[in-house]
Amino acid sequence: MARRVAAPLCFLLNLTACAQHAGPAVPAAPAGAAERGVESAAAMDSLRTTVEALVAGGGNLGRFRALRARVDEMGLGAQSRVERIDWWTFQKNLLIEIPGPSDRIIYITAHYDRTDASPLKVVSLFLNGLPDEALGWSYLSDGAIDNATGVAVALELARHLASSKPRDTYRVLLTGAEESGLRGSRAHVSRLSEDERGRLAFAVNIDTVGLASNANCVTENVSNSDLLAAARAASKSLGYPLEDDRLPFGAHGDFAPFRRTSFGRDVAYGLIFNMPGGLLPQRSWFTGPLSAPVINFSACGLVGPSDYLASATLLPVGQLHGPRDRTSGVDRERLFEQYAIILKLLGSDPFI
Repeated sequence: MARRVAAPLCFLLNLTACAQHAGPAVPAAPAGAAERGVESAAAMDSLRTTVEALVAGGGNLGRFRALRARVDEMGLGAQSRVERIDWWTFQKNLLIEIPGPSDRIIYITAHYDRTDASPLKVVSLFLNGLPDEALGWSYLSDGAIDNATGVAVALELARHLASSKPRDTYRVLLTGAEESGLRGSRAHVSRLSEDERGRLAFAVNIDTVGLASNANCVTENVSNSDLLAAARAASKSLGYPLEDDRLPFGAHGDFAPFRRTSFGRDVAYGLIFNMPGGLLPQRSWFTGPLSAPVINFSACGLVGPSDYLASATLLPVGQLHGPRDRTSGVDRERLFEQYAIILKLLGSDPFI
């Protein structure tokens, strides 16, 4: 989810260019949907298909199976691998690696798991998400908005990059257990070697985008200033709207372990998100120091009065983490616009 508020009760919201580098080609951007052409329409259909596939998967283990099937359908199976997270969850990460000749590694991240605000989820959080699958029957959310949308954009980017022979190595990391304390991204970062940490150029996190009711936004208070400028320039050149938003104090997402982490910071994450569970031994404790530029894309204004009410009452009454999260809340044109903006951003990489 787009935003994880790191405070008791509120954590349930998870509220989780350069001339020498032309970058991947970007879809054309005429003014209206009807004029975008067959290629853009096909991308919109593909984005929607990914969202629907994850929703049809059901619980989080089913969503992971649906994700793997969708990756194969998109011709990315040979470039993907499954990665265990840690000892406290049955969920796994899926990593798609698209190699390039340069030394740099660029990450694109999105989480596939879903959850609800409920007392049962609090119990699961205390145990670092271990009972999550046993409690999945109680989840009323389809997880279409949070975060099948981010997964759809990430997979579409992966398919485009795989066909464009990029200069840099791209890693598309689709994480599990984000709703249980960013466990998927934290565990992945902990496994990076010193060499990989040194080669990491930046990370792009996509979480809860393409909504029918909310504009696409970039969260400027957690994003690198150079990447922010590049994203704004990309949206302007394409003619697609991209507004600024701020994550509330204490909010996090899968960008956080890439932005800055270490042993002490990872232990703090565990205590903030999982409370007593943060004292249980976990794989992500073994994390070397890392600090990389990040940018986070989420829909604007995701946290409203109903979400704070959900946090206070532990009932799924908010826009996220409950029955209001449905496929009908996804706008395929806004989803395509978010995809095109990120693709343009990657082509105008400010760090080359």
